[in-house]
Amino acid sequence: MQMKKCVHCGNENIDTGWILSAGKIAYKSDKLKYPLEGGNVRSFVCTKCGYLESYVSEEYLDKIE
Repeated sequence: MQMKKCVHCGNENIDTGWILSAGKIAYKSDKLKYPLEGGNVRSFVCTKCGYLESYVSEEYLDKIE
C-alpha cells in the first residue's frame, strides 16, 4: 500500500520512509499469538503540508485477514 496523493491538500509529491525510535516500530494484531509476528510500518509524508500516513506491510495483512 502506498499514499500517492495527499488526502489533506491534494499534493502529489510524497516522500517515503520509516518512523524511527530507539526500539522497533511495528504493528502487532491481537489475532496473532506471538509478539514477534509484528508487521513493519512504512510511512508516507506530504512534502507540502506535512500530512503523515503509515501502513503495515501487505505480507503482514495476509496473516491477519
